Amino acid sequence: MIKAVLLDLDDTLLLNPERQFVAEYLALIDAHFADVWQHQALSKTIMRSVKALVSERAPHLTNMDIVLNLIEADTGRANADIVSHFNDFYSDVYPALKRLSSPAPGALELVDFLRERGITLVIATNPLFPPDPVRQRLAWAGLPEDFSSYALVTTADVMHFMKPDPAYYAEIVARVGIEPDEALMVGDGIENDIIAAATAGLRTYYVTADSALDDLPADAAGTLDNLRRLIYEDWLDTLSTHPPTPAMIAPELRGNVGTLFGMLTDVQPHFWEMRPDPAEWSILQIICHLLESESAVQRPRLQRILNEDNPFLAAPPPPMPDVTYVEGIGYEIAEQFAAQRPQTLTLLQQIEPEQWLRPARHSIFGPTTLLEMAHFTAQHDRLHLNQLCQTIGRCK
Repeated sequence: MIKAVLLDLDDTLLLNPERQFVAEYLALIDAHFADVWQHQALSKTIMRSVKALVSERAPHLTNMDIVLNLIEADTGRANADIVSHFNDFYSDVYPALKRLSSPAPGALELVDFLRERGITLVIATNPLFPPDPVRQRLAWAGLPEDFSSYALVTTADVMHFMKPDPAYYAEIVARVGIEPDEALMVGDGIENDIIAAATAGLRTYYVTADSALDDLPADAAGTLDNLRRLIYEDWLDTLSTHPPTPAMIAPELRGNVGTLFGMLTDVQPHFWEMRPDPAEWSILQIICHLLESESAVQRPRLQRILNEDNPFLAAPPPPMPDVTYVEGIGYEIAEQFAAQRPQTLTLLQQIEPEQWLRPARHSIFGPTTLLEMAHFTAQHDRLHLNQLCQTIGRCK
């Protein structure tokens, strides 16, 4: 069942001539910062940051962290100064680009229609920008610019991956609290929106004026009005559950780590040991459990299936006792968990295609396979990330 619809922004909800828009945006960057900083060709740094974002990178750093660090290294400016001057740029200069943009036909009608049906909405724009220019582009599209109108808007300050990395989509579904096949990605980019989302296990709708494309890698295609009509005719109910695939696993596991650090942003010291009620876990205990499970349960279980013939997998031991909070320990434990995850990913990278179907017997799930248990590791993450989201929300 589809619970959330992810909507690409540029050339899906908002018509932009991409090459001209990017060229004029970079020219405005160069002109503005040559004036205020006497720094020539800052656009080259911006383009280098884009390459850094799609390369292997630390999952605890947001996209904004990486961009700011590169600009700081190239200009010698402090992060606070960079943020302040870019805020001025987006407030005073960036609006000139509105003349290049126009609302996509059917965009507002689709958004209103989905909201009326109670479907969770995500603005899944490639997270290269901070919130202000994204709000402006939403307004240019004739859409609500208040982020509270959406479950999530993927801006650079909250996301840890970007298109076309499938981990970007895994991070979204974990943040929203759903399973991958409960989300539909709607976009105009075959690589960025359709193939990447499908790799992460999402259903997809390719936005195009030509719905009769051969070998289309999407579940359906057409205009935004076509999509609205399909949903009205209950097309979403015809989308069956996606079985897990080996290609899904690594993006899920990576995206979940980004989600964890996104959720821990700005957690106050007095929140770490608070519990929604006495029977539930604290924030600190949830993170301790993720760390303990990764090293003592999840990865060893996958290794056993690889090494043994049809092993019996007993239920894991009960969670470790709660940990008393001291300053910094929560983030330290989260970083230990993040450091454990690459070891699991390395194990998965060594699996041959035929090994994914190696059998095992689980004390709760019964007969299973290596693929199902690897997918369960990602689901286990999401279970506790959702628990963490609820706990943080109730602590505030």
